[in-house]
This record gives sequence, structure tokens and C-alpha cells, in this order.
Amino acid sequence: MFKGMPKIFWIGMGIMYGWVFFFMFLEMIIPGLPLKQFLGVPACYIYNWIMGLWIINIFISYLFYSSEEKREEIIKNRKGAK
Repeated sequence: MFKGMPKIFWIGMGIMYGWVFFFMFLEMIIPGLPLKQFLGVPACYIYNWIMGLWIINIFISYLFYSSEEKREEIIKNRKGAK
């Protein structure tokens, strides 16, 4: 099922799931972490909503897009060289 998936896919999944498991681990070992105030809002809003939902996903989508563009350019150059 996952045979032949590009390496950038696994890098993106590692970033996303690494973020989730890292903060899940921190929430388990640090008492009250999700409800600590940061900039006037609970900390979980900052690291889950802003970072986890928006910034990380935009970064990963850019990685996917740029790697696909590079791959298409390499394929185009190979076909042109033949």
C-alpha cells in the first residue's frame, strides 16, 4: 500500500506525528500544561491550533509542492536528454 511513496511524504508524516506525540508526552508529564496561560490564552491553543493546525501544515504542504516541482523538472530534463 505504501510502497513507492516519496521520501518527502514520510518526512512530512514524521514532522506532523512527531509534533503531536511530543506535545502529548509533554501534556502527560507536566501538570497543568494545557491550561497554563500564554499571551492571555491557554497554551494548548497556541501549540495545537496555531502551530499544529496552521503553521506546520502550511510548511509541510510547501515541502510537498516544492519537491513535486523539482521531481517534474528532473523528469522533464531526463526526457529532453534522450
